[in-house]
Amino acid sequence: MFGMFLLTGMVLGFMMSTYYLLMNYGELSIESLYTLLTGNRNFEFETNHLSKGDIDEKEVESWEEDYLDLFSNGEPVKENKTDLMEKGIDETSTRGGLLKEEQSLERPEKKRGDNMTDLFQTNIELLKLPVLIGENDVQRMLVSDLELDFTAQKVRNIDASIRDLTYEVIADKVIVQGVVHKQVFYVTEDNIVQHQAEDVPFSLFVDIPGVQPGMDVDIDPIIEDIKVKLLEGGAVLHQKVILKVNVLVEEVQQLFVETGEGALSVVDRVIGENENQTMIESAIELDIPAIKITDIVAKLQDLETEVIKNKVIIQGILHKQIFFIGEDNVEYHQAEDVPFSHFVDLPGAEPGMDVQVHPNIEHIKRELINEGTTLSQEVVASFFVKVTEEVQLNVASGNKLVRLREVLGENTKQILNESTLALDVPAIKVKDIDVSVVDIETQVITNKIIIQGIIHKQIYFIGEDNVEYHQAEDVSFSTFIDLPGAAPNMTGVTVKPKIEFVKPILNPTGEELTQKVVMELFVKAFREPPAHRQIAVVSVPPYGV
Repeated sequence: MFGMFLLTGMVLGFMMSTYYLLMNYGELSIESLYTLLTGNRNFEFETNHLSKGDIDEKEVESWEEDYLDLFSNGEPVKENKTDLMEKGIDETSTRGGLLKEEQSLERPEKKRGDNMTDLFQTNIELLKLPVLIGENDVQRMLVSDLELDFTAQKVRNIDASIRDLTYEVIADKVIVQGVVHKQVFYVTEDNIVQHQAEDVPFSLFVDIPGVQPGMDVDIDPIIEDIKVKLLEGGAVLHQKVILKVNVLVEEVQQLFVETGEGALSVVDRVIGENENQTMIESAIELDIPAIKITDIVAKLQDLETEVIKNKVIIQGILHKQIFFIGEDNVEYHQAEDVPFSHFVDLPGAEPGMDVQVHPNIEHIKRELINEGTTLSQEVVASFFVKVTEEVQLNVASGNKLVRLREVLGENTKQILNESTLALDVPAIKVKDIDVSVVDIETQVITNKIIIQGIIHKQIYFIGEDNVEYHQAEDVSFSTFIDLPGAAPNMTGVTVKPKIEFVKPILNPTGEELTQKVVMELFVKAFREPPAHRQIAVVSVPPYGV
């Protein structure tokens, strides 16, 4: 009797615990239930989750009855698999009884810490591109009367150009100012051609919805026509200038872009970005003892950057304007320049990549010490750094309008430059020659690119007295590279030189050094102006979501 009582208690306890698990931990309990009833203890479930709200209470009661029947009748577990299949659960079901057809509608789960390249397609690139915000143009007629130095019988011609073009971006508008410069040539009554210049200032605005200060602006002014008429017997020249100003506004944005079968373009791939802070401390001796500091205006200037492996080194000047009250209650000013050096970690950065730095002064702590003769300062500066790499990609077409530099073509050429230099001191040995290419200039002609530049050499050699000497040399060069499709005024060019080999040869007396330099020139040509294209932009969820 005691044994039956104990067995009944165990069964009731098992039922109550199972019911509690079903109500609160449906996912795990249903998995255990299914495993037990099917006898498949090594069954692997696909990763999906079933919440408490997804469980039907009537099904739970039915499964509880199966539990009771199972333990009361002692039937083999494997024979109950058919009963479960009749209830909508089979071997292909997911955890909690959700069918695969239902699962296919669910978004696959992404676990935090997964690699981004594993989550997204390999044909998606993070690029920094100029996105078109808006474009508009306006026309203006500029009317002016010019008093001629001599009476004219005829106007030969007027050459007009636009100078001193400036702009200012405000909300939804771009204000444009400039000067129309005119060279007037006219024939006097004695048939002599005279020249007279005139400057006509202008100011206008262009409506472009969505424009905000800080965006990039491209202005293209055109003088469409000039109408002239001689008045007052040829003493006054009446002119009407038709001016058209086209304004295009862009904003550089980071976009996840799909690559595909679009035009081959040169774009900036984002390698990474990071931000950190540094403290710049200094103490300055004031020209006049101070009783109070009223203000310190600081800015970071003359920034220089260097990209090394996984880091960006930043150097510059912290320029400060210090305003203080002297003991005579007069406000004084004193400037201070503090050089600084800092680095920012950026995994993936490599030498030769492009870098953009956005500095910011976050806080200035100041303290007068030594009876007001010394000002101690602690400046907290932050640096936001972005590293990009110029790459060629075929960008797929889509619905985002951006400006792309489409590649027209590229070519490579090697040249051998040989020169002989008379050394200032006879040498017994050449230690090293550092060679760089500077002052590169290009000219585009039909199907060709003409390249000119300077080969700059720093020569280090050992003299007869075993002392190391230095001597510099600049050698000019000129060459051309074939590039089908290139045309003047329609092609932009970039040139990347590379020094491949330097061979120094000393003559027997050591007084002359002959150098043979092998240089490679890589030329890439673009269509000018850059084309606006609709590209495919994809939406990427935040990492780890």
